[in-house]
Amino acid sequence: MYPDLALKEKVTHGTPRNPIHALHLSAGEGTPFPDHFFVKRHWHNYIEIIFIQKGSYLFEINLENHYLSQGDICILNSEELHQITGLEPDTSHAVVLFDPRIIDFSYKDEWEQMYISPFLEQTLLLQNVIRSNDPGYPNTSVLVRKLLEESLEQRSGWYIRSKLLLLELFSHMCEQQMLLHTTEVLSPADTKKIERYKSVISYIEAHYSTPVSLEQMADTIPCNSQYLCRFFKEISGISPIQYLINYRIDQACAQLLTSSKSITEIALDCGFENISYFIRKFKEIKGSTPKEYRNMYN
Repeated sequence: MYPDLALKEKVTHGTPRNPIHALHLSAGEGTPFPDHFFVKRHWHNYIEIIFIQKGSYLFEINLENHYLSQGDICILNSEELHQITGLEPDTSHAVVLFDPRIIDFSYKDEWEQMYISPFLEQTLLLQNVIRSNDPGYPNTSVLVRKLLEESLEQRSGWYIRSKLLLLELFSHMCEQQMLLHTTEVLSPADTKKIERYKSVISYIEAHYSTPVSLEQMADTIPCNSQYLCRFFKEISGISPIQYLINYRIDQACAQLLTSSKSITEIALDCGFENISYFIRKFKEIKGSTPKEYRNMYN
């Protein structure tokens, strides 16, 4: 699931009846992350609570870096742009993901109006990083551990107990002033910058299989192509055209491993009109030809 994640993640976690999903992720030999854990920059609609069990990590959240180590907790709010990098070969963490709407109430009492509705509207956000020396850490840690245990083991009645723990955690974070207004987390300029970046990425993901020009990408912001290149490279480290090529190659990799289509069909499906160019770019990025890649991983 994680290594080839699309930037706007479309994965559904849990089920419509039980929209909570927990998992344990490790890096090292014999895992999907033999060198180190890495999830490229992306965002999603659900909330993600991560408990670091071993090692240290670099979390990039809304383009700002945070270093976390064993025992630390990270909470990623809905739609927050983030990237996760394990800083050692051997790391592990547990994560619970849930649809934020499950803490909503149909009865509009004071609690709903003051806290839950603004949270669901994303004008209030949960504090991203909670460390062992933070005042609210002890109870937060206990609740997060219980939530992970319930959601991972899934004994009879686990879902309602997990939902109650989420409400208790939300209440505790409100009391500890760990619920922050959006303007305390991001300036209007940063918010605009991130939304522009998301717009370009969303356009690439929606149109990668067809011809895409710099001008078309720039129109999504809107701006001129020179500004787009500067702006995009400042965030991602590469040009928008290079990002488009990388994304097309990633989609080609997925098709090589999950379909019986020919190399030519896959190249055309992924927006490459010239097959020789596709093979050359594939080898530059992946270190092998498409045929070698398919044979190696199948």
